[in-house]
Amino acid sequence: FMETFFLALLTAFIWGFVPFLEKVGLSSVEPTTAYLVRCSGVFLGVVIIIAFTPQFPSFGKMGVKSIFFLVLSGILAGFVAQLVFYKALKMGEISRIIPITSCYPLFTFLLGWIFLGEEITLSKVVGMLLILGGILLLK
Repeated sequence: FMETFFLALLTAFIWGFVPFLEKVGLSSVEPTTAYLVRCSGVFLGVVIIIAFTPQFPSFGKMGVKSIFFLVLSGILAGFVAQLVFYKALKMGEISRIIPITSCYPLFTFLLGWIFLGEEITLSKVVGMLLILGGILLLK
């Protein structure tokens, strides 16, 4: 558990740091252009993975369902949401935009319960209410 906790914390740190870089980067450019420039960083990451990973055995095992949902998630998160996020980040205060955009666990919680049959527990409900309270304070 400690390794996964550390990885999750590292992810949170990076996701907390990157919007600062993006806000500074958006200061002199419109969101669409900034998005295209940001994609060059993603492309560079893909090139590095391909260069240092000799083979991808999982590709041959992927079914149509997996491919569909992963491509759809890339379009929604990596394209649509990123452009909307950049528009909000350019127009708003980073100290308000980031906490509000970080309320996505609310939606994930509901989708997990409705479509995956995940259990609702008291701790999950309290966590969701705390997130809602935080959003209301920032409104």
